[in-house]
Amino acid sequence: MIRKVTTLRNTVSTTLHSFTVHAAAACLLAFGGTVSATALLDGSFENQAVLQSLPGYTGGPNPPGGLQGASWPGGLPSTWQAIAPVTGSAWVGGSIARTEEYAAGWKWAQDGSVFGIIKDRGTMSQTFTATENGRMSLSWFDANRPSWKTDTWFGRPNDYSVTLTEVGSATTLQIAAFTSQVYLGLESNSNINASDARFTAEGKKGWFERSSSEFDLILGKSYTLSFNSLSPYYGPNNDQIDDRTTFLDNISLRSSQAVPLPGTLAILIAGAGGLLLGTGRRRCVQASSWS
Repeated sequence: MIRKVTTLRNTVSTTLHSFTVHAAAACLLAFGGTVSATALLDGSFENQAVLQSLPGYTGGPNPPGGLQGASWPGGLPSTWQAIAPVTGSAWVGGSIARTEEYAAGWKWAQDGSVFGIIKDRGTMSQTFTATENGRMSLSWFDANRPSWKTDTWFGRPNDYSVTLTEVGSATTLQIAAFTSQVYLGLESNSNINASDARFTAEGKKGWFERSSSEFDLILGKSYTLSFNSLSPYYGPNNDQIDDRTTFLDNISLRSSQAVPLPGTLAILIAGAGGLLLGTGRRRCVQASSWS
């Protein structure tokens, strides 16, 4: 009988110990799990197009026989325009254009009907404030301006970087570096290619998905996110900037893992340790009283 009671006591004690461990882990995960990300504004540039009255369409983004939203004889004014510093703008620098823009090689936006553009050595940036402590990463899509018939130089690859700077700090963190390219390849947009893939739905709609390395944000601090075109220099004095372009769209922050405040983490660890210690003491008392 004594052995049965002792076994029962040990089983209960073991169960309590397991429960305590899992409860402590759950508490830690509650502070360290995935949470909603600090949001970037207008990551697809649709609101910017409204704010600066970007020319629109008269018959949809790609009506039969038409080149709407294009600087084309008989068409609408060009929609490739510099981002205007109007009230409500989330972005500074760079340009935007609308799906089927002639100057952008009739490219379609990846999300919605508008996309962003960086060119030459230009920068496009947005400043935001972190609404939580957290580890984040950035996701977006890029593509190149398609070439123009035999003039494939329009679609040459363009290097660019993505940087994050804490406002008021001199430290800039490079979180990504990529080379944008023509979807389906440079020669797909040349008249050397009989199909002239620039005019196919696949060629116009195609984008490359990108993501950054992870980085930490601190609650209440402000940061400037920048996309920086790195078109090469050329010329006798290496002082001219080559005409290269990168299109950007559907830019968003993703939360990897929340980072608890140091004081909160210390309290959680101490509390979990206390619970475990208490359970261990109860097990020792039970063993002594039944031995």
